[in-house]
Amino acid sequence: MYGPQRARPCPMCTNWLGAVNGNAADIKQRVALKILGRSTVERQNAFAVERGWRDLDFVQTVGDDYANDLGLLTPDGLEYPALTVFQRDGDQVRLFWASEMTLEMADPGQDPREAPDIASLWSVLDLTPQGRGTDWYPKLSY
Repeated sequence: MYGPQRARPCPMCTNWLGAVNGNAADIKQRVALKILGRSTVERQNAFAVERGWRDLDFVQTVGDDYANDLGLLTPDGLEYPALTVFQRDGDQVRLFWASEMTLEMADPGQDPREAPDIASLWSVLDLTPQGRGTDWYPKLSY
């Protein structure tokens, strides 16, 4: 969402996290919810303040192999968006479910569709005659 090469976070991830923030307090009653980013926590938190997010917990994956081990990095070091679910099993933490969104998942002239499609924005736009459009993204600030 917010790798070190990015001046600003991904608009699609930003939209999804806005929706998750609205439910985060409820979600955290049942499961641990962490937002992992390849920027420092301070940088991620500064953007969260800008967006008015108060219920998301950020973790940095700076200087480790997490994103690379999950196959989430492009050859030029940018990241693919992903949702991952881990499960604690005694002393072990295991990958329970994962979904990545690579460029290969795109139809001609479209953005890739997979991980962020659980965001209601995209579901609503997909129901309209014009759909998502070919070059529109939600704003990072309003």
